Amino acid sequence: MLLTSTVFAEDIQIAESDSDEPYIYTSDDFKFSITCPIKPLAVVQNPWEETDKHGEMLVFASEGIEVLYGYIIQVDAFNTDEVPDFNKGSMVAIGEYLSGLKKNNGFADARLVNITKKNKGVTAITADKLEVLNQETGEVEGELVADKQYIYTFFRTPEGRCISIQLISANLEDKTFIDAYRGAVASFKDNIKDKKSKKDKKPKKDKKDKKDTKDKKSDKDKK
Repeated sequence: MLLTSTVFAEDIQIAESDSDEPYIYTSDDFKFSITCPIKPLAVVQNPWEETDKHGEMLVFASEGIEVLYGYIIQVDAFNTDEVPDFNKGSMVAIGEYLSGLKKNNGFADARLVNITKKNKGVTAITADKLEVLNQETGEVEGELVADKQYIYTFFRTPEGRCISIQLISANLEDKTFIDAYRGAVASFKDNIKDKKSKKDKKPKKDKKDKKDTKDKKSDKDKK
């Protein structure tokens, strides 16, 4: 499972926002809603080079084409058959999964967390330094310093979808950004099974229509 991603933000037009109140963003295309620190200044669909990923990037601040602050929500983040159930799975399996994230996927830390009182997930932070391996020998031959670190949270919704929410921030040490992000993750609502609107529902026949149909059928039988 590839958890890290290459994000691009070309041609984003940033509009000014005069409100710093929390804002509930709803995605009609990907069927979710999430509480944001402010109204997104831009929304980018499927901001990955990989074509098998689906979701949106919500941009709150940027400088040129660089996103300084935002969330990336992926709605098909992992294969449910390959990842243990964070709520009901064995602690051994979950522990092995967390170890795998740190050993094989470039994360410096990964731990089990409570998304809500009834739902657990995994939060992981990417490493600030990555080992460079020699492809021929497999030995470490150097170290790569990352220009940024990212926080990811992975969880399943009660409706069964596998979600990833990534925090992009210029300052991961600022508690304000982290608290807002945790609140956003906890607020995530899966709208995949929302009932159809009244316009989509077929009108029910009233009692008179049913009676008329029954009478017509009875008259036909008599003939």
